[in-house]
Amino acid sequence: MPINYLEIQAQVKEYCMRARHIFQVRGQQTELALKLLQRCAHDFDNGLLPENSLLSSPHPKYRCARPAEHKMDACFKCHPLGPYALVAADGSQITSNHHDALPISLINIAGVSYQPGSGDAPKINVRSEFIRDEADAISLKFIPDDQVNLARDVAEAGLLADWSTQDALPLVALCDGTLELFHEPRTGAIHEQLFNDYLNKLASINQAGKILGGYIDKPRARLVLRMLEILYRPSSSPDLDELTDTDLFSRILAPGCRSAIFRLNSPSSPFFTDSISLFFFYLNVGRPKNPWIVRVETLQVTAGQPDQILLLQQALLDQCKLMSNRPYPYILHRAHEEAMVSFAEKEELTQTLVQSLQASGVVFGEKSYKLDAKELGKRTRL
Repeated sequence: MPINYLEIQAQVKEYCMRARHIFQVRGQQTELALKLLQRCAHDFDNGLLPENSLLSSPHPKYRCARPAEHKMDACFKCHPLGPYALVAADGSQITSNHHDALPISLINIAGVSYQPGSGDAPKINVRSEFIRDEADAISLKFIPDDQVNLARDVAEAGLLADWSTQDALPLVALCDGTLELFHEPRTGAIHEQLFNDYLNKLASINQAGKILGGYIDKPRARLVLRMLEILYRPSSSPDLDELTDTDLFSRILAPGCRSAIFRLNSPSSPFFTDSISLFFFYLNVGRPKNPWIVRVETLQVTAGQPDQILLLQQALLDQCKLMSNRPYPYILHRAHEEAMVSFAEKEELTQTLVQSLQASGVVFGEKSYKLDAKELGKRTRL
């Protein structure tokens, strides 16, 4: 049945009234946040920033930004540095539940590399791997989605760590999403092993001199705002709850410009230490009158080297321009296309396994009739 539009007509009106109110409040709060950021920048530049241990607290409530660069309210332009090479990794996965005929857990990782402006075709590498158990055997159990997702993240980082080029150009390595992993480290030996593998991959990327960037499109975080609240806003004062960092930096960053660099403080910070400590900045990849703010995470080594940050900024802007008026790094889009597993491919793999098992005298059950009914005329992609 379609939506009952007659039933929700009054609710649509209420929704719009609520949205208009939030829009008005957001404008007032943005002005307040701008003043607080300017105050914070002044205090930091002049050694007057108040001490506050909560900025380094591991409690999730205090996940926030920490100052790492002067001129926190400034807009940093991009100045081209010259030729560079690019590599990007993205992945998809097949996960199963008890309704499927067979328990299949598989990750599909794609890497795409090329030198912008060289005229050479991109190099593509796709890795397809079944998820394995503690004994390094292909698992025939139904594996939780978060474990499969973690295995995919580790494999993406591994592809970037392993990728090598023949020239001496600086190599910018990009992945889609955060470098911080939100499904880590959970309980269990497998999760712990995967998470440690991930940290080792980041260290390998660092040691190889690659400039790593995690690209977060349409970020919803309020890391800088939370820092300002902790430093300057007592609990009795009006809050900034309706805002995100995007609202704040949309008012500061001109097209092509980045924010100051901030250090990430979160419950996972004790695991990301020394050279793989996490830093981030905001970047406006949009156009005049149409800003589009993204967050870019990187590692300590890159964050501390202005030329590497500038090259990362340049590479992202160059890639976003290729996608015209809907900016997104083209190379990440290509990696996503190469990695995507279609619904039809999952069905084909299932049938291949079923036939092979039957030929060897092994009989597994069918998919549930409930799932079979739901998949009638269904989507073509997972």
